[in-house]
Amino acid sequence: MPLDYYDDDEDKASAGKGARKDFDCPECSANNPTDDALKDGQEVMCNYCGCSFLVKATDDGRFKFREI
Repeated sequence: MPLDYYDDDEDKASAGKGARKDFDCPECSANNPTDDALKDGQEVMCNYCGCSFLVKATDDGRFKFREI
């Protein structure tokens, strides 16, 4: 795994509880709700600091975020 990916640890707690419809910004830690469930290859933007990230799904259903 590249070092520039942020591992969203909250995915551990929500695994198996349905689709994720929010993410914590790796830069400012703000929680960002989303209209649709997160998916691999999606681009998301923090509503608070404005940073953009590429979502990557892992084989175990967790998400990683890379700043773009």
